This record gives sequence, C-alpha cells and structure tokens, in this order.
Amino acid sequence: MANEPVRVPQPFRLREDAKEWFKALYEKDFHIGFDAFYFCFMAGIATGNKAQTPNSAAPELIPYFPVPYASRKQLLLALFLTQELEDLGIEMGEKADVHAKIKELLEPNSSGHNLSEEGVREFNKYAHGGFEVLRDEWFDDRPRSLETFLRTFKQELDGAISKRQGLKA
Repeated sequence: MANEPVRVPQPFRLREDAKEWFKALYEKDFHIGFDAFYFCFMAGIATGNKAQTPNSAAPELIPYFPVPYASRKQLLLALFLTQELEDLGIEMGEKADVHAKIKELLEPNSSGHNLSEEGVREFNKYAHGGFEVLRDEWFDDRPRSLETFLRTFKQELDGAISKRQGLKA
C-alpha cells in the first residue's frame, strides 16, 4: 500500500453559463471561482436538485477546497453525504448501507477534497443543478450587486429549507 501512486483529485467544475451569469459579481465581489460554485452547490443541496453537465460545458475549476472554504470542508461534505443518503432513501440507522455509500463517495486519505471520483462527480451535479435553480427559479435576472444577490439568495435558501423540513414532518 505504501507504493500506491498518488492520485490527483478530480476537480470541481463550474458551468460556463454559470460563470457568465455571475459575471457582474466576478468583476466586483467574487475573488475566486469557487465563490460562484459555492452558491450553486448550496442551492442544489437545499432543493435536492442535481443536473448532469458534460465536462466540455463545465471546465475544471479547482481540485480542492480553496483556503477561504477549507475550514468549511467538513460541513460541505456532511451536507453532501446527508443529501445523497436522503436521495437514496437510506436512513441513518441503516449502518451498513450508510457506511457502504460513504465509502463509495469519500476517499479520506486523498489530498484535496476527500471525495472519490464518483463523489466529486455527484458533488458537481449539485452545483450544476443548483445553478439551474438560481437562474430559473430563484432569480428573474442575473445578479448585478452582491447585496441584492445575497438578500434574495438567503430568502430563497431559507424557503427551500423550510419547504423540505415541512415535507419530512
């Protein structure tokens, strides 16, 4: 095992149309590409929306959680795993199934983001699906200022979370 080659982690990917949609924020407020990815991912997780996007339409962004997000890596991974288990109908009490799915999606000894190849593909699908939610459901037009974007984003995120909690009750 000590002689295993070090694998370069698969990268997070951000859709080209998302980069264009967030253009005004990139010009003024976003400091790294992962900022847009984060908002897309959170919208996807909150709504449970995933979308398959070909790699040709979603170029490589970064193969790890960048410094401003590194302290939140465990939280983002936990949100991801919780959503994946929910999507599959696996209850937390089903320990063998939970363990098997986590083993499929995570690679704890890898560098970067600790996701397996399948895990990063699924993680990216939430960002791709979340962008569709932002563009098609939560906003009438692309964002022009961070303040307005954040206000609407928080309202919609809170609404999506409340709606999902209501469905579970």
